[in-house]
Amino acid sequence: MIIVCPSCSGRFYYDENRFQGRAAKRLGCPNCIHEFDILNPHQPAPIVPSGLDPLKFNRYVLLTISGVPMEPFVIQQAFVLIGRSEGEIITHDPQCSRRHAHVHLEQDGSVWLEDLGSTNGTLLKGQPIQVKSRLENNSEFACGQTRFQLMIHPIARSRKST
Repeated sequence: MIIVCPSCSGRFYYDENRFQGRAAKRLGCPNCIHEFDILNPHQPAPIVPSGLDPLKFNRYVLLTISGVPMEPFVIQQAFVLIGRSEGEIITHDPQCSRRHAHVHLEQDGSVWLEDLGSTNGTLLKGQPIQVKSRLENNSEFACGQTRFQLMIHPIARSRKST
């Protein structure tokens, strides 16, 4: 799996087998030595307790893995519009509709993808989506020729001493 450092945005490969069944792993970036946690892509992302802001528990990042290169996009609001010429993420992809899809961050921390009636459709796991579909950590989806990956990083919280 490709890991993106939340500090320097450096990308590096991490072998998923190294999780050895654990839900998360603490890594040090080989570029800037920043330490951060990553979630096992084969386990669901943690659910945020009711009534709390999911952005205080997790960092949600959309990466472009093919198409026009873009900086990692940190989700900081409930709705993120993806489009060729409109939205928070502008692809400049001729195969992408002007207003193609949106990513929705729910209050419980779940992330959903919805096609907005685009001409070429939105693909999740290589299949066109017809209804709002849930994204998990490391989910890949395509709008036109642009492929994205969702990364969910838990935010380190200080532990209270007893």
